[in-house]
Amino acid sequence: MRNVLRCRRGSVAFATVVAMIPLIGFLALGGEAGSWYVTQQRAQNAADAAAYSGALQQACVNNPSTCTATGTADSRGKQSAAQNAFCNSGDTSYTGSICSTSLPTGVSQNVQIASLATWGGTAGTYIQASVSQTQPTYLAQLLGVSSVTIGAIAVAKINNVAPNPPCVLALSGSLSFQGSPNINAQNCGMFSDSQANNAIDFTGGGMTLNGPLSAAGGCSGSTTFCNKAFLYQQPVQNPYTALNSALTTMCGANPTLPATCGLQTAGCSSTGMLVPYTAAAPCTNNNLHITGSTNENLSPGGNTGCSATATVCLYFISGTLKITGTPTISGTAIFILLPGATIDNKGNAVITIAGPTALPTSTNTAFPAALQSSASLFQYMSMYDASATAVQFGGNSNINLTGTIYAPNAAVTFQGNPTINMGNGTSCGQLIAASVAFNGNATLDSSGCPGQVQVKSPPQYVQLVQ
Repeated sequence: MRNVLRCRRGSVAFATVVAMIPLIGFLALGGEAGSWYVTQQRAQNAADAAAYSGALQQACVNNPSTCTATGTADSRGKQSAAQNAFCNSGDTSYTGSICSTSLPTGVSQNVQIASLATWGGTAGTYIQASVSQTQPTYLAQLLGVSSVTIGAIAVAKINNVAPNPPCVLALSGSLSFQGSPNINAQNCGMFSDSQANNAIDFTGGGMTLNGPLSAAGGCSGSTTFCNKAFLYQQPVQNPYTALNSALTTMCGANPTLPATCGLQTAGCSSTGMLVPYTAAAPCTNNNLHITGSTNENLSPGGNTGCSATATVCLYFISGTLKITGTPTISGTAIFILLPGATIDNKGNAVITIAGPTALPTSTNTAFPAALQSSASLFQYMSMYDASATAVQFGGNSNINLTGTIYAPNAAVTFQGNPTINMGNGTSCGQLIAASVAFNGNATLDSSGCPGQVQVKSPPQYVQLVQ
């Protein structure tokens, strides 16, 4: 018995077991705290999504001309939180919700969406999302903590850029940049309504880019430029959709291409000069070739035959308008490219087109009857391309767009070395097309755009600030 009592064999193991009891407790407590961290990360994701989508919705509500608002910032924010498994009790019916309809005993969630007029001492329009989950503890109860509330907060800012609406808007395709284009759009910006992952696409990294660049979808290519873009924004609403139906009334739903839409071609220009439309001579410039070094003044009283008393000079284009040589085409006028028409411009032309600043009225006989009800939309417009045929501006053309170019179905490409000056100090051009590409050494310059420009549907940009 004395030997047993004096035996020290196993004493170290016993001491180790005793020492490991609190160690195991601390490890288990650490594991519980780790689960809290995972919950906090999930809550932060839900808060980010809720603040961002709520701000997008508020931007739409603030400016309904740019999008169709369905719901409020509160409902849209809570819907996004629900899609990330966080809901208020009994509030689980949102579309796409993955919230549990029955939480475990002692577990509750809270989602709050608030509009703020200031954040961080800076005035503005902000949407704040607060997401939290309260749940019982287990080992932490030994320390007197019976429950824990795990939360996250996110804040998104709505940047109202009404003085700087997009001077370039892609309606359905991408805004793409290839080669070494020089983009100076700081006074207006560029936007793509495409929701694809390549709504903005960069090939190569030799371009320079100044000004806000945004899209309803994502960005592919250069990370350097993509990181500067505002992505997954509310689409900008097409402000000229009424023109599409008016042109369909004039030309029919499925005209034979290239269409002349009932306009006459016989007896019109055979001298290489553009001919304006009039009610007495409703001409279209069909397969016209402008070449040499002619100077064509499109304005009222100019050498193309538009009356000096005309309020609007309207030029219809059918077939192919080919421009070669070094002509100068300038003046205040509206070009309308009929379905199937295209412009083949590969010379060194100087093209300076300004849309009419006066507001055309519905009684203006300078327009065909089918377009008169939409005449007011032609204010500031220099070109309406109703064709789906791709348009390419190439060569070394100097193109000055002082007015809107609207090509809802066409892919517009600037290839080579063209220069596109968007403003002249008093007004600013706007290019709206199905898709827009700047390739080669094309230059877009909006430095001449004034602070307040006469273009439609300025977007609002949303970004997370917390």
